[in-house]
Amino acid sequence: MRSEKCPRFEECSAPLCPPDKSLKQGIWYPDEEICKRKGFGDRDFIKAQKKIVKVKSDPNYYFTIQMLKRNCKIGKGMCGIDPDETEKPQLQNWLKVHPVLQKRTLSPKQIKSQRKFSDRSKKGGFVRKDC
Repeated sequence: MRSEKCPRFEECSAPLCPPDKSLKQGIWYPDEEICKRKGFGDRDFIKAQKKIVKVKSDPNYYFTIQMLKRNCKIGKGMCGIDPDETEKPQLQNWLKVHPVLQKRTLSPKQIKSQRKFSDRSKKGGFVRKDC
Protein backbone atom coordinates (compact mmCIF):
# COMPACT_ATOMS: atom_id res chain seq x y z
CA MET A 1 0.00 0.00 0.00
CA ARG A 2 1.20 3.51 -0.71
CA SER A 3 1.44 5.90 2.22
CA GLU A 4 -0.52 8.72 0.52
CA LYS A 5 -3.71 6.62 0.64
CA CYS A 6 -3.72 6.49 4.43
CA PRO A 7 -2.48 9.33 6.65
CA ARG A 8 -1.82 6.86 9.52
CA PHE A 9 0.38 4.60 7.37
CA GLU A 10 3.61 5.33 9.25
CA GLU A 11 2.32 4.72 12.81
CA CYS A 12 -0.31 2.02 12.16
CA SER A 13 0.57 -1.65 12.42
CA ALA A 14 -2.86 -3.11 11.63
CA PRO A 15 -2.40 -6.11 9.31
CA LEU A 16 -5.79 -5.52 7.63
CA CYS A 17 -5.90 -2.04 6.14
CA PRO A 18 -9.12 -1.14 4.25
CA PRO A 19 -7.41 0.82 1.42
CA ASP A 20 -4.93 -2.01 0.85
CA LYS A 21 -5.55 -3.88 -2.42
CA SER A 22 -4.12 -7.14 -1.02
CA LEU A 23 -6.75 -7.19 1.76
CA LYS A 24 -8.40 -10.37 0.39
CA GLN A 25 -5.31 -12.46 1.19
CA GLY A 26 -4.82 -10.98 4.65
CA ILE A 27 -5.12 -12.76 7.96
CA TRP A 28 -5.61 -11.34 11.44
CA TYR A 29 -4.85 -12.68 14.93
CA PRO A 30 -7.01 -11.40 17.83
CA ASP A 31 -4.00 -9.90 19.61
CA GLU A 32 -3.05 -7.73 16.60
CA GLU A 33 -4.03 -4.12 16.05
CA ILE A 34 -7.29 -3.05 14.39
CA CYS A 35 -7.53 -0.12 11.95
CA LYS A 36 -8.46 3.05 13.87
CA ARG A 37 -8.76 5.44 10.94
CA LYS A 38 -11.93 7.52 11.01
CA GLY A 39 -14.38 6.58 8.30
CA PHE A 40 -13.47 2.88 8.32
CA GLY A 41 -15.04 1.92 11.67
CA ASP A 42 -18.32 1.00 10.00
CA ARG A 43 -16.75 -1.73 7.85
CA ASP A 44 -18.17 -5.17 8.64
CA PHE A 45 -14.80 -6.81 9.15
CA ILE A 46 -13.61 -4.08 11.54
CA LYS A 47 -16.80 -4.44 13.60
CA ALA A 48 -16.22 -8.20 13.69
CA GLN A 49 -12.60 -7.72 14.81
CA LYS A 50 -13.73 -5.52 17.71
CA LYS A 51 -16.33 -8.09 18.79
CA ILE A 52 -13.80 -10.92 18.61
CA VAL A 53 -11.40 -8.96 20.83
CA LYS A 54 -14.24 -8.26 23.26
CA VAL A 55 -15.10 -11.98 23.64
CA LYS A 56 -11.40 -12.76 24.20
CA SER A 57 -10.91 -15.23 21.36
CA ASP A 58 -7.75 -17.39 21.45
CA PRO A 59 -4.87 -15.28 20.03
CA ASN A 60 -3.12 -18.39 18.67
CA TYR A 61 -5.74 -18.86 15.95
CA TYR A 62 -6.22 -16.50 13.02
CA PHE A 63 -9.17 -15.17 11.03
CA THR A 64 -9.27 -14.58 7.29
CA ILE A 65 -11.02 -11.59 5.75
CA GLN A 66 -13.73 -13.98 4.47
CA MET A 67 -14.41 -15.11 8.04
CA LEU A 68 -14.46 -11.54 9.36
CA LYS A 69 -16.87 -10.35 6.65
CA ARG A 70 -19.32 -13.19 7.35
CA ASN A 71 -22.47 -12.00 9.10
CA CYS A 72 -22.54 -14.60 11.88
CA LYS A 73 -22.94 -14.66 15.65
CA ILE A 74 -19.75 -13.76 17.49
CA GLY A 75 -19.63 -14.99 21.05
CA LYS A 76 -17.57 -16.76 23.69
CA GLY A 77 -15.76 -19.76 22.37
CA MET A 78 -15.37 -18.34 18.86
CA CYS A 79 -12.11 -19.60 17.48
CA GLY A 80 -10.25 -18.96 14.26
CA ILE A 81 -8.09 -21.25 12.15
CA ASP A 82 -5.10 -23.20 13.46
CA PRO A 83 -1.94 -21.93 11.70
CA ASP A 84 -0.30 -25.38 11.99
CA GLU A 85 -3.02 -27.11 9.94
CA THR A 86 -4.10 -26.83 6.29
CA GLU A 87 -6.28 -23.75 5.83
CA LYS A 88 -8.80 -24.82 3.17
CA PRO A 89 -10.54 -27.68 5.06
CA GLN A 90 -10.54 -25.67 8.28
CA LEU A 91 -12.07 -22.67 6.51
CA GLN A 92 -14.81 -24.81 4.92
CA ASN A 93 -15.64 -26.33 8.31
CA TRP A 94 -15.60 -22.91 10.02
CA LEU A 95 -18.00 -21.48 7.42
CA LYS A 96 -20.32 -24.49 7.88
CA VAL A 97 -20.31 -24.12 11.69
CA HIS A 98 -20.94 -20.35 11.54
CA PRO A 99 -24.03 -19.85 9.33
CA VAL A 100 -24.95 -16.46 7.92
CA LEU A 101 -27.54 -14.68 10.06
CA GLN A 102 -30.65 -13.49 8.29
CA LYS A 103 -31.60 -9.89 8.91
CA ARG A 104 -34.87 -9.53 10.74
CA THR A 105 -37.59 -7.54 9.00
CA LEU A 106 -40.27 -5.81 11.03
CA SER A 107 -43.89 -5.48 10.03
CA PRO A 108 -45.44 -1.98 10.00
CA LYS A 109 -47.36 -2.94 13.18
CA GLN A 110 -44.10 -3.88 15.00
CA ILE A 111 -42.44 -0.63 13.89
CA LYS A 112 -45.41 1.38 15.18
CA SER A 113 -45.31 -0.49 18.50
CA GLN A 114 -41.59 0.24 18.93
CA ARG A 115 -42.13 3.91 18.18
CA LYS A 116 -44.84 4.11 20.87
CA PHE A 117 -42.47 2.56 23.41
CA SER A 118 -39.71 4.97 22.42
CA ASP A 119 -42.05 7.97 22.67
CA ARG A 120 -43.22 6.93 26.17
CA SER A 121 -39.67 6.54 27.44
CA LYS A 122 -38.72 9.96 26.08
CA LYS A 123 -41.67 11.53 27.94
CA GLY A 124 -40.53 9.97 31.21
CA GLY A 125 -43.17 7.25 31.40
CA PHE A 126 -40.60 4.63 32.37
CA VAL A 127 -38.60 6.45 35.03
CA ARG A 128 -38.07 4.52 38.29
CA LYS A 129 -39.50 6.36 41.28
CA ASP A 130 -37.24 4.75 43.93
CA CYS A 131 -33.97 6.06 42.52
